[in-house]
Amino acid sequence: MITGLRAEEYIQLPGVLRFIRRVAADLDRGKSAIVVFPDSVVESGLADAVLQDLAREGTSVAFCHESAEPFPSRVLATFGADPVREPAFAEWDTLINWDAWHGSWVLIPAWQHADIGEIVDRWPPQLNACGLPLEDRPKLVIAARLADLARKKIAHVDRNGVAVHWWWGVVDRLDTELRLSAKSDAGLNPVDAAVIVEVAAWDIGCIDFLLAEWDRTVSSLPGVLSQYRQREAACDFSVAQGNHRGVTSPPDDLEQHWRDGMVDRWGHAIRRAVRAMSEADLAQRIWMAHNRVLTQYVDEERAEYEQMIRGKASQSALKDLQIRDDDIIEIGSLAWLVSTRRVDIGRDDRERLTAFRDLRNELAHRRFVGDELMRRIRGYLGF
Repeated sequence: MITGLRAEEYIQLPGVLRFIRRVAADLDRGKSAIVVFPDSVVESGLADAVLQDLAREGTSVAFCHESAEPFPSRVLATFGADPVREPAFAEWDTLINWDAWHGSWVLIPAWQHADIGEIVDRWPPQLNACGLPLEDRPKLVIAARLADLARKKIAHVDRNGVAVHWWWGVVDRLDTELRLSAKSDAGLNPVDAAVIVEVAAWDIGCIDFLLAEWDRTVSSLPGVLSQYRQREAACDFSVAQGNHRGVTSPPDDLEQHWRDGMVDRWGHAIRRAVRAMSEADLAQRIWMAHNRVLTQYVDEERAEYEQMIRGKASQSALKDLQIRDDDIIEIGSLAWLVSTRRVDIGRDDRERLTAFRDLRNELAHRRFVGDELMRRIRGYLGF
């Protein structure tokens, strides 16, 4: 779902630019291309903006003339020729040999042309039979929704002459992080930044909403996101994450949700849109953010306290511990030595060690950090 951003803003995201350049690279290599968009991206106008940007990548590019005439006649009209005066090329079998469009890219949005199925059926055989050098072949860029072009037909296209690109995983973590960086101020701490990135994921418009409306406590997030979801109808469905990693197109069982802008690939996994996110999804995303930022600090604190406690503890006290094979003492064991008074490190250090022990336990059990503990941790880390 495209929410809160203009199509022109999406076009500037690195992932979108990379997608456009991948399509252009295939065209430069002499292939035609089918670009498959979800309905939501077409309805928002973003698909048209992508095609406009793609057009700027070529040297001889034209959008196919819109009319009820057969495709060969539309091609002639696209390049200013009169089909009546060019009868030798106004047929499918001869069109590809028309010199005037050789080396050109012809963009064909399927939502403006009713005969996309016929074009996809007939174009690859034309490429195979033409005998033209790759650089002279005209290239078709067919942009389609699955409502325009059946998935089965796309799957059987001859990939030797036609590349297929799905709008799937186009917006990735870097895009989300860059949008947040551009919109946030210097006061946003790394934990809150990570939460916004994980929660919004590919739903870039949610970033601006969270920056403006969220008070930075995890307890308030469900209510804030409920306000955001009120903009659109909610949807509930399951995503079997483990079965879908690494796919290059939306899985069959999520196809309709992808078409509706409810699901996409982001960060090497499939993510639901914010408006389709469950309570369990939200809890997991918050935990992932906390874990990504804070785990490193747990180990730093553990290492410092281990050094301090080893210098104070007796050998008999250390004998009671289960020390790892690498001779590291876990933070839980360090906190146990202090809490049982086997080692005295002072109240302030004891409270700090306990806080990081609790933080480690929450993260290790895949639980996000509550507001009170997070307040203490931020204080210790200076966030």
